[in-house]
Amino acid sequence: MNNPYIPYGRQTISQQDIDAVVEVLQSDWLTQGPAIAKFEQCVADYCGATYAVAVSSATAALHIACLAAGLGKGDILWTSPNTFVASANCG
Repeated sequence: MNNPYIPYGRQTISQQDIDAVVEVLQSDWLTQGPAIAKFEQCVADYCGATYAVAVSSATAALHIACLAAGLGKGDILWTSPNTFVASANCG
């Protein structure tokens, strides 16, 4: 790789991705429907985990990760100094 720049915000979206989104938008389930359960199971299978949980944002994922790690009030949470504020606020 000759370019050290990491393209932030560039997506690769296939026609299959677009079709999947349109299918959900045209269904009766916009949130918490069968597509979410299927996605969670696919992620769990890919990671070799029993469960996976889909959330609405990376901030929500960080909060769940802290809960799963057993972090509570008064615990210390270390984070990178070069990060988004959600990393420090999740604990």
